[in-house]
Amino acid sequence: MTDKYRVVFASLNDGIAASDAITNLSQRLKIPESKVQAFFANKPLFSPADKEKSAKQIKLLNSMGINAKLQAFGTPSSTVEQTAQTQRDERLFGALDYITSSLIRIEERLEELEQRLPEQPAESMEQAAEQWEDDELFEELELDSPAPKRSKVQYGLGVVLILLLIVLAIAIAFPELITLEI
Repeated sequence: MTDKYRVVFASLNDGIAASDAITNLSQRLKIPESKVQAFFANKPLFSPADKEKSAKQIKLLNSMGINAKLQAFGTPSSTVEQTAQTQRDERLFGALDYITSSLIRIEERLEELEQRLPEQPAESMEQAAEQWEDDELFEELELDSPAPKRSKVQYGLGVVLILLLIVLAIAIAFPELITLEI
C-alpha cells in the first residue's frame, strides 16, 4: 500500500494579495472561487495522492505564489481496518473479561460447596480408591465374546452387491459395451 499525501495551504508569497491568488488559482484549475477560499481555510483542494503527484501540485501552487506543504494522509481503508481491528480487540477483551469473571465465580461456588460437605476421613477415601483398583471387577466382565454368526442371507446380499459394483465398473469403463435401447 503506497503512502498518500494531501497538499495543505501554508502561506502566500510577499506581494501577492489573497483575492488575486484566489482568482488566479480558480481560473488556472477551472474551479469555483469558493473552493479556493476553502483551501486557504485549511480545507482540502486536491484529493490525497502519491508523493510524486502531490509534489507536482505543490510546484503548481508555488508558481502562482502560494506556499503549500505535504501532509501524510492515512488511506480511508486503513483507518476503517484499524477501527474494525480496534472494535474486534475490544470485543475480544470483553469476552475474556467475562470468561475470567465467570471462572472466578465458579471457583468461589466450588469452595462454598466444599465447605458445606462434611469432612470424610482420609481412610475411607483410600479404601474407595483401592476398591476400584481391584481386578475382581474385570474378572466379572466377559472380555472375549464370540463373534456373532452371519446368516446365509447376509452373505448372499454381499455377493449381489459385489456383482453390481463389477457391472457398474464395466459400464463406466466401457460405455459402448452396454447400450440400453428402450
